[in-house]
Amino acid sequence: SVNGATRLTIQGDGFAQERQFQLNPVDDMFGNRVTLVSNTLSVPCDVERDSTHSSQIMCYTRPMPYDYYEIHVSVDGVPSMCRYSWFCSFRTVWYRTPTIESLSPVSGPPGTLVTVYGRIFTDVYGSNTDLSSNGINARFLSQAVKKLYRVSALGKLSMFQTFAEVTGVLPSEGSIMGGTLLTVQGRFFDETDQPARVLVGGLPCEVQSVDDDRITCKTAEHQMNKNAAVYPGGRGLKMEVWNNSWPSSLSNIWSYNKNTTGYWSQWIDSMPYVLPREMDYFTTRFTGFFVPPATGNYTIYLNCDDRCDLYLSNSSRPENKVKVAYQPYYVNDYTQLASQKSQVLALEKDKPYYMEILQQEYAGAATINLGLFQGESSYTEDQTDDAVNEVQDIGADYDVFDEEQVVTFDMWPANVAGVKEVQNVTVSSSCSDAVCSSAFFTPIAVSASAAEVETALNSLWSIKPDTVMVTKQQSSEGSHFIVTFNSDRGDFKRLHFEVFGSDTNITVTEVTKGRGNMKTFTLLWGRIPTKPIAFNASKSEVQSALEDLMKAECPGEILTFEGTDVKYFKDFENDTSKEMSVKMKQKTFNIANGGTPVDHSGFCGRWSLKNAEILFKDTTFFTNIHLIFFQLCFAYKGMLKDEVGMRFTYQDSKGTTLTLTTKINTIFNKVVGENVIISATETRKGGLWIRSLTGDFFRVWENKPQV
Repeated sequence: SVNGATRLTIQGDGFAQERQFQLNPVDDMFGNRVTLVSNTLSVPCDVERDSTHSSQIMCYTRPMPYDYYEIHVSVDGVPSMCRYSWFCSFRTVWYRTPTIESLSPVSGPPGTLVTVYGRIFTDVYGSNTDLSSNGINARFLSQAVKKLYRVSALGKLSMFQTFAEVTGVLPSEGSIMGGTLLTVQGRFFDETDQPARVLVGGLPCEVQSVDDDRITCKTAEHQMNKNAAVYPGGRGLKMEVWNNSWPSSLSNIWSYNKNTTGYWSQWIDSMPYVLPREMDYFTTRFTGFFVPPATGNYTIYLNCDDRCDLYLSNSSRPENKVKVAYQPYYVNDYTQLASQKSQVLALEKDKPYYMEILQQEYAGAATINLGLFQGESSYTEDQTDDAVNEVQDIGADYDVFDEEQVVTFDMWPANVAGVKEVQNVTVSSSCSDAVCSSAFFTPIAVSASAAEVETALNSLWSIKPDTVMVTKQQSSEGSHFIVTFNSDRGDFKRLHFEVFGSDTNITVTEVTKGRGNMKTFTLLWGRIPTKPIAFNASKSEVQSALEDLMKAECPGEILTFEGTDVKYFKDFENDTSKEMSVKMKQKTFNIANGGTPVDHSGFCGRWSLKNAEILFKDTTFFTNIHLIFFQLCFAYKGMLKDEVGMRFTYQDSKGTTLTLTTKINTIFNKVVGENVIISATETRKGGLWIRSLTGDFFRVWENKPQV
């Protein structure tokens, strides 16, 4: 059973028995331990100690999902081996799971005899009794199907609802000025869920004391309403029946009374209500009050066998009733005819609204039912079938305009002598070359030669297609790299740098301020410059320079092969079809949330990874790790949370598997479009769709004020 309570008997030898009844053992691993293990889950099986000895262990399973499980046993912390592995397995299946599918009745006072229907194997619950009364060796621990969980007028989930009974009121008369001490007699009065509340003629009666069989309260001043013909009473509805009746119209039922042939009546507490199947050709009238559990919008649904009308008043007065729903012929549920559904009704909490249902039955089964849709709910469809989850479509509308810019040259100077920019980069470090060359690898070692620095600078997009020349000098202050910019552009901003340790210092000073010869100019887009453009360039030359900024090309400083300096690289360019890209995703990430490779132009090349949560995952097992990587480099498009996470799993010297998780705060650029309008369209209204109404939604009608 997936609900647990299945008794397993494990046979073998060498099981613990001497300390089976030791209370609160110091060592939690002592004695026999049984665990059911699947591919994804480990679930303990609770050992029944008084039924366990050296050659047998008895345990009771816990609730667990449908799956195949291996049985693992340890004795005083030492794992035991299964002699025949195919005998040491267990499977949870639906047809071995006790399930409650319906019960009758669904409400009543405490002590009501309830009949439970479903897949029930046994009447033994949590004892050492060997057999059930039907001879089956099983334990009872069932689950109810979700449709049995109903929402009451108090907003609570239940399968069965109990209620108190009022048997009498003393005195039966009192002053309209109030102050009469009233004793309400009955059964099952309590204040377990909330304080007792007494209404006399619809007005609060101040509670003085509460006992199981009586409540005393003091009445309030009461203004007599001489126009009232009926008053709300206790829970439920009054059902009146006329056997052997064939009205041509349901409205003819209003001419029937107690003296009409075939009359009888009965109080009912819940809907749907099913009349005896042997009854045919009769009419019924249900009368009472509907009392909304909360202020809000409601829609009432009607269903019956064979035809029926529903009337509702806007108050407690019957003369104000109007037809709000009707079913002219037999249909099998609420949703077949538009007429079965009322308009949306704005109703007030705890206000009684007079209602009537007129119904006629021809032959066969006879039922009457009301459904109620309430526009608000604190429950979801996972909790009860009465809940309806809200569904909304969210859309974003925005305006797109092509940007237009004009570049104008006014009085452009000619014959200007250019001056090359010269900068001095001074690097000082207290660590040795051997250490620094590996510890501070990315991107340039502090001990680098002039040629290495020159190569690194010449690969920068901000310098290309121009070049630099670098010379190196040593002094007591450190290494001096003299950088000369071979460019007609003239002035350059000072080189930017980053260091990865507190023992290294870098300064950049401008030795010679460059000056352009005015033969070329550059344009910046997103702080990235174009290649130099001749001041008298053609339209196509300017367009080509700007389009170069949008090309999907990887910068040269990004190494495109894995090795000593690069742990992981993926550009998604190996596969050119969507099918292959999915295979690549599974191979690369081996997880469900690794994102989807899609054919969109990315930062580098043609492909990119859409909606990726994990950028890199390595399941390789290392005995010792001495790898240091200082940079994580990736290009992205869209909105990212300002956080990068890392998780590391390892085994300590004791063999215990541990996991460390860290979060690195960072700032990702966020670009939000202008004039964006976000709209939400409700495609399905959420709320409560209560298909079975218990008596606490209704009040019977009486001819005089009631308690």
